Amino acid sequence: MPSAADGALDLHFDVNETIMLGDPAGGDTYEESLNKTLAKVAFVRPSDTAGRFGKWEWHDGSPLDPAARTAGMPPPPLLPDAWDPPAGCAAFYKVPSLKSAHAKSFAYAGSPGSIYAAEHEALREALRWPADVPRDPRLCTEDGYYTILPAFFHTLSSLHAGERPYSVVIRTFGEDLGRVAEALEAFAGGDHPLWRGQRFPALVLPASRI
Repeated sequence: MPSAADGALDLHFDVNETIMLGDPAGGDTYEESLNKTLAKVAFVRPSDTAGRFGKWEWHDGSPLDPAARTAGMPPPPLLPDAWDPPAGCAAFYKVPSLKSAHAKSFAYAGSPGSIYAAEHEALREALRWPADVPRDPRLCTEDGYYTILPAFFHTLSSLHAGERPYSVVIRTFGEDLGRVAEALEAFAGGDHPLWRGQRFPALVLPASRI
């Protein structure tokens, strides 16, 4: 394995809710994890008046309660690139009362995040296994979604195409490293539908390195 002294890039990835949706160790299903992902990039700010969901409003000042929004009002922009909250704001997921009641069902009816139902469906569609490709259990969930986020494999294929040496460390608090290793082996062997026939033999994870 290359060392930092060689100019290598060392990348560390968590598994659950980072490269894989769903968190068996935390008791979250694939759908619950997807809802939590949206709740983490939707921002709210304190409101002067109390509503059905407490003294909170969206970061753009619009009502948190979907019933209080005017017809046709677009949802506030999600802020996936906001590493720090906008001034005076907090992620929906970071507000205890909102998180406990709605994070796992964020985009469903009855939640303030139901205004993001279209975004939720777009994410589901992007993660859906191609309908014209037989399901590969190493890469596809029982519900027909990619087991590992395609973005992770995009990262690996880009690193493989570059000249800089790199190493990848994958960690988890659960028992899913075996499943990750199977997915990596399938990808490295050219079996992923988005990289069909492209092989990355250096990315096969042998049992001795788990």
